[in-house]
Amino acid sequence: MSEPFDSKLPHVGQLSEKEIIGRLKNIFGDLMPPSPFGPGDDCAIIDNPPPNSKLYATSDSVIMGVHFSPETSPERSGAKLLNRNASDIASMGGRPYCAITSAVFSKNLSLNWLDGFCKGLSDSASKLGVKIVGGDCASVKGDYFSMHLTMLGVSTLRPLLRTGASIGDKICVTGSLGLSFETGHHLDFSPRLREGELLAIDENVSACTDLSDGIASDILNLLPESAAAILDEASLPLRKFSGKLAKIENALTDGEDYELLFTYKGNPLRLSELFKSEGLAPISVIGEISPKGNFGSIILRDGVGNLKAFRGRGYSQLA
Repeated sequence: MSEPFDSKLPHVGQLSEKEIIGRLKNIFGDLMPPSPFGPGDDCAIIDNPPPNSKLYATSDSVIMGVHFSPETSPERSGAKLLNRNASDIASMGGRPYCAITSAVFSKNLSLNWLDGFCKGLSDSASKLGVKIVGGDCASVKGDYFSMHLTMLGVSTLRPLLRTGASIGDKICVTGSLGLSFETGHHLDFSPRLREGELLAIDENVSACTDLSDGIASDILNLLPESAAAILDEASLPLRKFSGKLAKIENALTDGEDYELLFTYKGNPLRLSELFKSEGLAPISVIGEISPKGNFGSIILRDGVGNLKAFRGRGYSQLA
């Protein structure tokens, strides 16, 4: 495995910024269109999106030591950067269109490691049809690497928003939850793009978000004022790994699941069957929105109907 920082290996400090960018352009290949849509000028001129479509914009980053460890393969780390941005686009029912990257690294960063990171990013971008149309790089002292990515998406469908849920709506989630770091899911997930499109088509879907920080944090973004989420413990789709089953607290607080959390008016049975027929992530109905009582915003319900407050929280960037 390539070491990120090794003075014995060729490193970025031996090249000029122009040479580094040229090296990355070779890795991205056809994913970097010629100027002015692609790199070469001070700005990229974005082609007009498809007729009657909306343009979506999101930005996210990966930082070594925070979102992946130095021991993680650079290819998996680069794929994560692309896919976590695509997950945001998916949560609103859009499709990724193009992206701009910006890297910050120390001068002793291995060129081979950087190549691997960009190869992972490139492979994921190619899979999703994303063009890399520009970027920047800057150096800092110490052993450091981060890359930031701004992604634009397009859609002719109605946008899925975090607002719109009401009392009585069902709370649903795709896929499985918990143990995202232990299983490597936080690196190897697939953004739920087709799932997001089908949610946008179904008018009964009232609100949606992707699960990056854990249900215990992300559900709060969907709840109307003075409302609470009642979650059925037995309905939470717990992730399995090497004979180990995630606990309820894992499912609610681990984060980095990159599934879609949404609310639904009525019974989502037909939607669930449609997902199944297309081989998509399964839908689990995990609870409903209720008026806020004395328990707080998140309430757990056991198999016999007993209620208890859940005080845990998911990941917070500022905690």
